[in-house]
Amino acid sequence: MVKDEENNFLSVDVDASDKRILTVFTVNWIELEILKILEKSLEPVYKGEMITVLRDKHKSIANKPESSFYAIFDKLEKIEMIETNSIPGQGYKTFLEITERGQIELKRALFWGISSIFEGMTSQLIEVLNVVCVKTMGCLREMNFAVVSPNNPEFLVPEMCNHCVQSTDEDTQSRFNILLPFAKDLVVPYYQNIRSNPDDIPLKNDLLDRVMSVLALGFLEKNDSENYITEVFRILKPGGKVAFFELIEFESYLWESLKKLTHGFQIFIPEKGSGELIQFLPDKLKAKVVSVFGEENVKLIFLREIVCVLAIKQD
Repeated sequence: MVKDEENNFLSVDVDASDKRILTVFTVNWIELEILKILEKSLEPVYKGEMITVLRDKHKSIANKPESSFYAIFDKLEKIEMIETNSIPGQGYKTFLEITERGQIELKRALFWGISSIFEGMTSQLIEVLNVVCVKTMGCLREMNFAVVSPNNPEFLVPEMCNHCVQSTDEDTQSRFNILLPFAKDLVVPYYQNIRSNPDDIPLKNDLLDRVMSVLALGFLEKNDSENYITEVFRILKPGGKVAFFELIEFESYLWESLKKLTHGFQIFIPEKGSGELIQFLPDKLKAKVVSVFGEENVKLIFLREIVCVLAIKQD
């Protein structure tokens, strides 16, 4: 979501059947922040306290006059996003509460924000996968290669990999797309699509030159993820490489909203499994891989929202 300038706006569609608003409602980031704070608060928020919270959290508006904040409160109340009330015993103080309409608009705005984040992450992931596949992993046509991802949509397979493989029976026999138990029934062209448990991948020891694991560890429980890394180590040839891609933590309120709105992200979220997507800080992910491959054989690559750990199975 845009938070750099007051005049940048976030557009949210409004149900055309709602006759109270005849045009598209537009909320700027400060107004969205107010709605977010009120939605998370267990009790009404005093106007003066809201101003203090906003100024402390966003230094770019620290010197904004109080009159400007009051104008924003008035606007939000006029369009029925919030309501103001006095609380008995609190003198002339007025308190802010989010309305049902405000909660609906906040959900729409967060849904838009989350979808934008994932669109950006997906585009970035595609680019990075191609770079890692070709340059870092050094994948070649004649190599045995496997891709593992939670739902295995085709976009999680490096584009260069499909260009490399071509559609020949010989190539198909050396390329594997491993579907974990909770994956949907999706297939990836030019690969053998095989189902597998994380602790028992049905491939021979020392078989693969390369493994690309994309957002797979994050859907596994702790024991399963450790067993899975061990299995990847087992099926790699000596000198073989693996790249583990996982999510780094990002703002909790976005993540909470994502979990509530997963109907819009089935392609990312499996129907079964642990039910939670674990987010990996780089050191946490590296430590998991190091425990199997050894410190000297593991390297971190930082990719903003995504972290990649490269590991080599020593000869």
